[in-house]
Amino acid sequence: MTEKELNKFLNASSEIGKNFNLIQGAGGNTSYKMNDSLFIKASGFKLKNSLKENMFVEVNYKKLNKAIINNKLDPLKYAWNSSQKIKPSIETSMHSILPFKYVFHVHCLNTISWVVRRNFESEFKNIFSNQNYEIIKYTKPGLALTREIKKTISNHYPDILFLKNHGLVVGSENIDHALELILLVMNKLNKDQNDECIILNDKKLNNFTFDTPYRPISYKNAHKIAFKKEYIDIALNGTLFPDQVVFLGNSICSINTKQELKLLINSLKNSKYLPIIIVPNLGILVPKSISEEAEEIILALQIILSKIPKNEKINFLNQAEENELLNWEAEQYRLNLNNIKN
Repeated sequence: MTEKELNKFLNASSEIGKNFNLIQGAGGNTSYKMNDSLFIKASGFKLKNSLKENMFVEVNYKKLNKAIINNKLDPLKYAWNSSQKIKPSIETSMHSILPFKYVFHVHCLNTISWVVRRNFESEFKNIFSNQNYEIIKYTKPGLALTREIKKTISNHYPDILFLKNHGLVVGSENIDHALELILLVMNKLNKDQNDECIILNDKKLNNFTFDTPYRPISYKNAHKIAFKKEYIDIALNGTLFPDQVVFLGNSICSINTKQELKLLINSLKNSKYLPIIIVPNLGILVPKSISEEAEEIILALQIILSKIPKNEKINFLNQAEENELLNWEAEQYRLNLNNIKN
């Protein structure tokens, strides 16, 4: 790869990372292949900093693919120098098996607002009738997802993958084409947000949280979740996408009074984590200790909810799928690294 091509890749990664509709926090990943090597974003790093930080890790993708074929428990250890200070992305194996020079995986909010619905597949047949795409059923990110993709695309190589309850993957031999695919999907799935402006009562919100371990969320638009019953219903009924449970846990609560807030805090005094709280027609409360990334995920949730039609049937992650994310060592590494960076 020439220096010009590398700079183009880094610029593309940075621009993707700066687009909140595509990337939130340290989510998503990009990669390129050269000879036997795959260079992929390191776990816990933010794509928007691609031009400022050394965040791409070298992996021997041919050795990795061989280990995957041989059903090794941890294929990556055969293909990566673990003495490096940074670890390859959780999704390295997915990038490795896809036969494209460039692979971009994004958490496109337009896409997620569709792939959490129960019956989106039939609509995609019309929307993407001229595209070479495949839909991948929800599977835990990482090696399990890689194996599901490998099984699904065994006889063909689509350049667009829609990951149910997760996001979007595109692959190409050309950076410009990869970016065009992302833009095409984002635009085709862009539905007007069906929420209105809200008037926040800042004084009431601050009084509500006074002398508690909570505060109002920093993002004004995120409070919109609390002002529509259909948003509240979906938020309380389950998890829509992996980063939601990774950063926010699997519990969002709704309360109506400060007394209820005090009772909830009392009941959780021995708990390691405090839940996100919805106060209908008032706003969203978050723990004072919340990370910047977790607040971004709540804003992302609000945007997703605003793009889902009323009365749409939703596919939530089930309890087993949530549990396998909650104490996952790879995600704990990413969370800890983000905390260090903050």
